[in-house]
Amino acid sequence: MNVIDRSEFRDEEGVIALESRIRGTLQHGLSWYGEMQAQEFVSERLDKTLDRGHTLLRNVVIPGTNISVSMILLSPQGIRVLEPSSIKGVFRAKGEEWLKFDSRGRRFKRARPNLQAQTLDLAQLVHRYLQKYLESQGYLEGQEYNLPEVEAVLMFANPRTHVDTARPRIRIVQTDAIDHFAANLLEFQPIMDQEDIEILIEALTDPKFPEPERPAEAEEDAEPSVSPYEFVEEGEIFTSEAEPVMLPVQAVNRLSSLPFTRNQWILLAVIAFFELIILIVFAMLILSNLAYG
Repeated sequence: MNVIDRSEFRDEEGVIALESRIRGTLQHGLSWYGEMQAQEFVSERLDKTLDRGHTLLRNVVIPGTNISVSMILLSPQGIRVLEPSSIKGVFRAKGEEWLKFDSRGRRFKRARPNLQAQTLDLAQLVHRYLQKYLESQGYLEGQEYNLPEVEAVLMFANPRTHVDTARPRIRIVQTDAIDHFAANLLEFQPIMDQEDIEILIEALTDPKFPEPERPAEAEEDAEPSVSPYEFVEEGEIFTSEAEPVMLPVQAVNRLSSLPFTRNQWILLAVIAFFELIILIVFAMLILSNLAYG
Protein backbone atom coordinates (compact mmCIF):
# COMPACT_ATOMS: atom_id res chain seq x y z
CA MET A 1 0.00 0.00 0.00
CA ASN A 2 1.29 3.45 -0.90
CA VAL A 3 1.27 5.96 1.96
CA ILE A 4 1.47 9.72 1.39
CA ASP A 5 1.75 11.62 4.68
CA ARG A 6 1.30 15.40 4.63
CA SER A 7 1.78 15.96 8.35
CA GLU A 8 4.12 18.78 9.32
CA PHE A 9 4.94 16.96 12.57
CA ARG A 10 6.42 13.74 11.14
CA ASP A 11 9.96 13.64 9.85
CA GLU A 12 11.08 11.81 6.69
CA GLU A 13 11.11 8.51 8.59
CA GLY A 14 7.60 9.06 9.92
CA VAL A 15 8.76 9.77 13.49
CA ILE A 16 7.26 12.52 15.65
CA ALA A 17 10.10 14.13 17.61
CA LEU A 18 9.58 15.57 21.09
CA GLU A 19 9.54 19.15 19.85
CA SER A 20 7.00 18.27 17.14
CA ARG A 21 4.91 16.40 19.70
CA ILE A 22 4.74 19.50 21.90
CA ARG A 23 3.86 21.75 18.95
CA GLY A 24 1.22 19.32 17.72
CA THR A 25 -0.33 19.03 21.17
CA LEU A 26 -0.47 22.80 21.59
CA GLN A 27 -2.03 23.21 18.16
CA HIS A 28 -4.51 20.34 18.18
CA GLY A 29 -5.13 19.42 21.83
CA LEU A 30 -4.10 16.82 24.37
CA SER A 31 -5.67 13.93 22.46
CA TRP A 32 -3.71 14.68 19.27
CA TYR A 33 -0.71 12.42 19.90
CA GLY A 34 -2.93 9.47 20.77
CA GLU A 35 -4.84 9.96 17.53
CA MET A 36 -1.56 10.04 15.58
CA GLN A 37 -0.57 6.75 17.20
CA ALA A 38 -3.97 5.31 16.29
CA GLN A 39 -3.40 6.48 12.72
CA GLU A 40 -0.06 4.66 12.58
CA PHE A 41 -1.58 1.50 14.05
CA VAL A 42 -4.41 1.41 11.50
CA SER A 43 -1.99 2.13 8.64
CA GLU A 44 0.23 -0.79 9.60
CA ARG A 45 -2.73 -3.17 9.84
CA LEU A 46 -4.07 -2.13 6.44
CA ASP A 47 -0.63 -2.41 4.85
CA LYS A 48 -0.52 -6.12 5.70
CA THR A 49 -3.39 -6.80 3.29
CA LEU A 50 -3.63 -3.99 0.73
CA ASP A 51 -1.22 -3.90 -2.19
CA ARG A 52 0.33 -1.08 -4.20
CA GLY A 53 -2.92 -0.53 -6.04
CA HIS A 54 -4.19 1.24 -2.92
CA THR A 55 -3.02 4.69 -1.78
CA LEU A 56 -3.50 6.02 1.74
CA LEU A 57 -3.36 9.79 2.16
CA ARG A 58 -2.72 10.91 5.72
CA ASN A 59 -3.18 14.31 7.37
CA VAL A 60 -4.46 15.99 4.22
CA VAL A 61 -5.79 19.53 4.55
CA ILE A 62 -8.69 19.89 2.14
CA PRO A 63 -7.72 22.69 -0.30
CA GLY A 64 -9.66 25.85 0.45
CA THR A 65 -10.22 24.93 4.11
CA ASN A 66 -8.30 24.63 7.37
CA ILE A 67 -9.79 21.17 7.98
CA SER A 68 -7.42 18.21 8.06
CA VAL A 69 -8.62 14.70 7.25
CA SER A 70 -6.69 12.03 9.10
CA MET A 71 -6.83 9.29 6.44
CA ILE A 72 -8.26 8.99 2.92
CA LEU A 73 -8.02 5.58 1.28
CA LEU A 74 -8.08 5.60 -2.53
CA SER A 75 -8.62 2.11 -3.94
CA PRO A 76 -9.83 0.53 -7.15
CA GLN A 77 -12.88 -0.24 -4.97
CA GLY A 78 -13.61 3.43 -4.27
CA ILE A 79 -12.91 6.29 -1.88
CA ARG A 80 -13.08 6.01 1.89
CA VAL A 81 -12.47 8.49 4.67
CA LEU A 82 -10.98 6.56 7.58
CA GLU A 83 -11.11 8.22 10.99
CA PRO A 84 -8.88 6.37 13.48
CA SER A 85 -9.59 6.81 17.18
CA SER A 86 -7.61 5.93 20.28
CA ILE A 87 -10.46 6.32 22.76
CA LYS A 88 -11.36 3.43 25.04
CA GLY A 89 -14.59 2.44 26.69
CA VAL A 90 -17.98 1.01 25.79
CA PHE A 91 -19.97 2.94 23.20
CA ARG A 92 -23.15 2.57 21.19
CA ALA A 93 -23.80 3.85 17.68
CA LYS A 94 -27.57 3.98 17.34
CA GLY A 95 -28.81 5.68 14.21
CA GLU A 96 -27.20 9.12 14.26
CA GLU A 97 -26.50 9.01 17.99
CA TRP A 98 -23.14 8.39 19.59
CA LEU A 99 -23.46 7.15 23.18
CA LYS A 100 -21.00 6.17 25.90
CA PHE A 101 -21.72 3.77 28.74
CA ASP A 102 -21.71 5.49 32.12
CA SER A 103 -20.52 2.95 34.70
CA ARG A 104 -21.87 5.02 37.58
CA GLY A 105 -25.35 5.52 36.18
CA ARG A 106 -25.29 2.08 34.51
CA ARG A 107 -26.70 3.50 31.29
CA PHE A 108 -25.63 5.00 27.98
CA LYS A 109 -25.31 8.78 27.68
CA ARG A 110 -24.65 11.01 24.69
CA ALA A 111 -20.92 11.46 24.16
CA ARG A 112 -19.08 14.46 22.80
CA PRO A 113 -17.73 14.75 20.25
CA ASN A 114 -20.12 12.67 18.17
CA LEU A 115 -17.56 10.56 16.29
CA GLN A 116 -20.22 9.27 13.92
CA ALA A 117 -21.31 12.74 12.84
CA GLN A 118 -17.73 14.00 12.74
CA THR A 119 -16.57 11.22 10.42
CA LEU A 120 -19.63 11.59 8.19
CA ASP A 121 -19.02 15.34 7.91
CA LEU A 122 -15.45 14.70 6.77
CA ALA A 123 -16.56 12.18 4.13
CA GLN A 124 -19.18 14.60 2.80
CA LEU A 125 -16.61 17.40 2.73
CA VAL A 126 -14.16 15.27 0.73
CA HIS A 127 -16.88 14.23 -1.74
CA ARG A 128 -18.11 17.79 -2.17
CA TYR A 129 -14.63 19.14 -2.78
CA LEU A 130 -13.67 16.40 -5.24
CA GLN A 131 -16.95 16.83 -7.13
CA LYS A 132 -16.40 20.56 -7.56
CA TYR A 133 -12.73 20.18 -8.42
CA LEU A 134 -13.31 17.50 -11.05
CA GLU A 135 -16.11 19.56 -12.58
CA SER A 136 -13.75 22.55 -12.81
CA GLN A 137 -11.18 20.39 -14.62
CA GLY A 138 -13.72 19.03 -17.08
CA TYR A 139 -13.42 15.42 -15.96
CA LEU A 140 -17.16 15.08 -15.42
CA GLU A 141 -18.21 16.48 -18.79
CA GLY A 142 -19.83 13.85 -20.92
CA GLN A 143 -19.46 11.30 -18.11
CA GLU A 144 -15.73 11.05 -18.76
CA TYR A 145 -15.21 10.46 -15.07
CA ASN A 146 -17.89 9.31 -12.64
CA LEU A 147 -17.04 10.20 -9.05
CA PRO A 148 -18.13 7.46 -6.63
CA GLU A 149 -19.56 8.17 -3.21
CA VAL A 150 -17.13 8.59 -0.33
CA GLU A 151 -17.67 6.04 2.42
CA ALA A 152 -17.20 7.17 6.03
CA VAL A 153 -15.40 4.60 8.22
CA LEU A 154 -14.72 5.03 11.94
CA MET A 155 -11.88 2.79 13.16
CA PHE A 156 -10.65 2.02 16.66
CA ALA A 157 -7.06 1.24 17.60
CA ASN A 158 -7.61 0.40 21.27
CA PRO A 159 -8.54 -3.26 21.88
CA ARG A 160 -10.29 -2.18 25.09
CA THR A 161 -12.89 -0.29 23.06
CA HIS A 162 -16.22 -1.93 22.29
CA VAL A 163 -18.96 -0.45 20.15
CA ASP A 164 -22.50 -1.78 20.08
CA THR A 165 -24.10 -0.87 16.74
CA ALA A 166 -27.75 -0.47 15.85
CA ARG A 167 -28.17 0.75 12.27
CA PRO A 168 -25.32 3.31 12.49
CA ARG A 169 -25.00 6.06 9.89
CA ILE A 170 -21.44 5.06 9.00
CA ARG A 171 -19.29 1.95 8.95
CA ILE A 172 -17.65 1.17 12.28
CA VAL A 173 -14.59 -1.09 12.49
CA GLN A 174 -13.24 -2.26 15.83
CA THR A 175 -9.62 -3.23 16.42
CA ASP A 176 -10.00 -6.96 15.80
CA ALA A 177 -11.90 -6.36 12.57
CA ILE A 178 -9.40 -4.11 10.72
CA ASP A 179 -7.79 -7.07 8.93
CA HIS A 180 -11.23 -8.34 7.90
CA PHE A 181 -12.15 -4.86 6.64
CA ALA A 182 -9.09 -4.79 4.37
CA ALA A 183 -9.61 -8.35 3.12
CA ASN A 184 -13.30 -7.69 2.48
CA LEU A 185 -12.41 -4.56 0.53
CA LEU A 186 -10.43 -6.61 -1.98
CA GLU A 187 -13.52 -8.68 -2.74
CA PHE A 188 -15.48 -5.67 -3.99
CA GLN A 189 -15.83 -5.02 -7.71
CA PRO A 190 -13.24 -2.44 -8.92
CA ILE A 191 -14.83 0.83 -9.99
CA MET A 192 -11.67 2.93 -10.55
CA ASP A 193 -8.37 2.37 -12.34
CA GLN A 194 -4.94 3.75 -11.43
CA GLU A 195 -5.41 6.76 -13.68
CA ASP A 196 -8.54 7.68 -11.74
CA ILE A 197 -6.67 7.30 -8.46
CA GLU A 198 -3.83 9.52 -9.70
CA ILE A 199 -6.37 12.20 -10.61
CA LEU A 200 -7.80 12.09 -7.09
CA ILE A 201 -4.34 12.19 -5.50
CA GLU A 202 -3.53 15.30 -7.51
CA ALA A 203 -6.86 16.90 -6.57
CA LEU A 204 -6.19 16.39 -2.85
CA THR A 205 -2.45 17.06 -2.66
CA ASP A 206 -1.53 19.29 -5.62
CA PRO A 207 -4.68 20.77 -7.18
CA LYS A 208 -4.43 22.82 -10.35
CA PHE A 209 -6.98 25.59 -9.99
CA PRO A 210 -8.01 27.52 -13.10
CA GLU A 211 -6.46 30.96 -13.44
CA PRO A 212 -8.97 33.83 -13.12
CA GLU A 213 -9.77 35.47 -16.43
CA ARG A 214 -8.33 38.94 -16.95
CA PRO A 215 -10.92 41.58 -17.95
CA ALA A 216 -10.63 42.49 -21.64
CA GLU A 217 -10.71 46.22 -20.90
CA ALA A 218 -7.84 45.99 -18.41
CA GLU A 219 -4.72 47.94 -19.30
CA GLU A 220 -1.58 46.07 -20.25
CA ASP A 221 0.27 47.17 -17.13
CA ALA A 222 -2.67 46.55 -14.80
CA GLU A 223 -2.38 44.01 -12.02
CA PRO A 224 -3.87 40.56 -12.77
CA SER A 225 -7.39 40.00 -11.53
CA VAL A 226 -7.59 38.42 -8.10
CA SER A 227 -11.22 37.46 -8.31
CA PRO A 228 -11.49 33.83 -7.21
CA TYR A 229 -12.70 31.14 -9.54
CA GLU A 230 -16.20 30.30 -8.41
CA PHE A 231 -16.88 26.61 -8.01
CA VAL A 232 -20.37 26.96 -6.56
CA GLU A 233 -23.35 29.22 -6.70
CA GLU A 234 -23.67 32.42 -4.72
CA GLY A 235 -24.52 31.75 -1.10
CA GLU A 236 -22.08 28.88 -0.81
CA ILE A 237 -18.65 29.70 0.52
CA PHE A 238 -16.25 27.52 -1.50
CA THR A 239 -14.93 29.69 -4.33
CA SER A 240 -11.21 29.10 -4.60
CA GLU A 241 -8.26 27.47 -2.91
CA ALA A 242 -8.04 30.46 -0.58
CA GLU A 243 -11.59 30.15 0.71
CA PRO A 244 -13.37 27.46 2.74
CA VAL A 245 -15.64 24.70 1.51
CA MET A 246 -19.31 25.05 2.34
CA LEU A 247 -20.63 22.79 5.06
CA PRO A 248 -23.73 23.01 7.26
CA VAL A 249 -23.20 25.23 10.32
CA GLN A 250 -23.43 22.20 12.61
CA ALA A 251 -20.69 20.44 10.68
CA VAL A 252 -18.43 23.49 10.75
CA ASN A 253 -18.87 23.72 14.51
CA ARG A 254 -17.90 20.07 14.88
CA LEU A 255 -14.86 20.24 12.63
CA SER A 256 -13.49 23.62 13.65
CA SER A 257 -12.10 24.78 16.94
CA LEU A 258 -10.45 27.81 18.53
CA PRO A 259 -6.66 28.10 18.17
CA PHE A 260 -6.21 27.24 21.86
CA THR A 261 -8.58 25.31 24.07
CA ARG A 262 -8.63 25.50 27.85
CA ASN A 263 -6.56 22.32 28.11
CA GLN A 264 -4.02 23.68 25.66
CA TRP A 265 -3.61 26.86 27.69
CA ILE A 266 -3.10 24.74 30.81
CA LEU A 267 -0.44 22.67 29.04
CA LEU A 268 1.26 25.83 27.80
CA ALA A 269 1.27 27.26 31.33
CA VAL A 270 2.79 24.04 32.72
CA ILE A 271 5.56 24.08 30.11
CA ALA A 272 6.28 27.76 30.83
CA PHE A 273 6.38 27.02 34.57
CA PHE A 274 8.98 24.26 34.16
CA GLU A 275 11.05 26.42 31.84
CA LEU A 276 11.03 29.17 34.51
CA ILE A 277 12.20 26.65 37.14
CA ILE A 278 15.06 25.55 34.88
CA LEU A 279 16.13 29.17 34.34
CA ILE A 280 16.08 29.83 38.09
CA VAL A 281 18.23 26.73 38.76
CA PHE A 282 20.77 27.79 36.13
CA ALA A 283 20.86 31.30 37.56
CA MET A 284 21.50 29.95 41.07
CA LEU A 285 24.32 27.72 39.80
CA ILE A 286 25.97 30.63 38.01
CA LEU A 287 25.70 32.86 41.07
CA SER A 288 27.09 30.16 43.36
CA ASN A 289 30.07 29.63 41.01
CA LEU A 290 30.75 33.37 41.00
CA ALA A 291 30.51 33.53 44.79
CA TYR A 292 32.96 30.68 45.39
CA GLY A 293 35.14 31.29 42.35
